[in-house]
Amino acid sequence: MTEFIISHRIYQDKTIPSLPGNIINGISMKEIRFLADAMLGKLSKWLRIIGFDTLYYREAEDDKLVKLAIKENRQILTRKTSLRNRKDIKNQLFFISENNPIKQLQEVTEHYGIKIQPHKVFTLCLICNQRLKEISAELAKDRVPDYIANTEKMFSECPHCKRVFWKGSHYENILERIESCIISLDER
Repeated sequence: MTEFIISHRIYQDKTIPSLPGNIINGISMKEIRFLADAMLGKLSKWLRIIGFDTLYYREAEDDKLVKLAIKENRQILTRKTSLRNRKDIKNQLFFISENNPIKQLQEVTEHYGIKIQPHKVFTLCLICNQRLKEISAELAKDRVPDYIANTEKMFSECPHCKRVFWKGSHYENILERIESCIISLDER
């Protein structure tokens, strides 16, 4: 059993054990990417928070969603019953039954045997799904509120949308929600 740390607490890793090469259900966890349908916008954001490449597909057309998932080798996350029963994508689809986004995140992490890794948390843009780049406080100072420019030292920027991110007060709140997800998984 391995241990990992999030926000100064140590948790026992009780995820589904992986096969050699870190493969679960035939999918490499190193390369897993998701495609969340229009009903799972908040889940897609939470998956990005924990560092997983997740496209949020807002269109309603199932065939386009399936073609994109196949083309980009993504796992489809859905609540649509029309997709649930399709045989052509049964190994590439996971049906989400929960309504609450944190419980949905638990479903996904449990199904795929995902271990939340602290060094991957907050590495993707929550809007664009692009990998964030660290930028200096000097570059960020004119793009953030004065108080933030004077109190924060570390900033990241999305190379696509140019949004600037920092570890504000919301950071600890989000970490607590992620921790609650881990604790709930450990109690099962």
